[in-house]
Amino acid sequence: MDGKLLVTVAPCIPPYLAAGIPDLDLSPRGIANEVVRAYNAGANVVHLHVWDGRGHPTTDLSAFELTLQLIRARCNIVIEGSTGGVNELSPAERSVSLRADIEMASLNPGSINYDQGVYVNSPADIAYWVREMQHRGIKPDIAIFDVAMIANSVRLVEEGWIEPPLLFSFVLGQLGAMPATPRNLLYLSETIPAGSTWCAAGHGGHDVRMSTLAMAMGGHARAGYEDNPYYIPGELATSNAQLVERLVRIAREVGREIATPDEARLLLGLPVGGRGPDE
Repeated sequence: MDGKLLVTVAPCIPPYLAAGIPDLDLSPRGIANEVVRAYNAGANVVHLHVWDGRGHPTTDLSAFELTLQLIRARCNIVIEGSTGGVNELSPAERSVSLRADIEMASLNPGSINYDQGVYVNSPADIAYWVREMQHRGIKPDIAIFDVAMIANSVRLVEEGWIEPPLLFSFVLGQLGAMPATPRNLLYLSETIPAGSTWCAAGHGGHDVRMSTLAMAMGGHARAGYEDNPYYIPGELATSNAQLVERLVRIAREVGREIATPDEARLLLGLPVGGRGPDE
């Protein structure tokens, strides 16, 4: 397992960005097709939001569960649900994905400025999510927008709510949070508890650079329309798979072998086999 690479695809493009992409199919079948194409390109983990048939945020699980069914009928990718969302929603409404049959879920252990607004994740909200994840046997993928969130996460471990091995996703380049720089990526990677697994997610057009640095540093990579729908500035990617294919090419150039989904589960401390068809 030494050196095997996790490649996460995040296909759920925010609705305000989706409006600028013609003929984008954000239905359960469309999202599932994108995930399977990305899996065939090398992705072993998928990060999904709870969306309705039009690709809009919803608290109705039916479309999300259909998406999971369509994905698992065709591949054994590790599925992670999002607990992110707007401040107007309650913690329970933001985390309806936890009621689905998922293996992992994102956890935001703190609040940050978010462009001109504030992304609120209060201590009470965080406590609700970690308790739900622990109760349902779902592994947290701890999203780190700022270094203080690492200290918050360590406290959750000390209180017994999260069990090692820990998984962190460093989200860099978001306006209002930590800039996407090599120094910040190095600092975060050296600040998390020893033995943790970590991934880089670059926003604001920094996705390829952050993932490439992460690969060279022993971390893991992420790509997809949610982070950046452009292959190069001004040129939209043809699919999430095209973005994943680029990361796989880079990984091979720097000597990182792509993990299979079950190798990814071993790396993450998840039960092998998942919930899809045999490999």
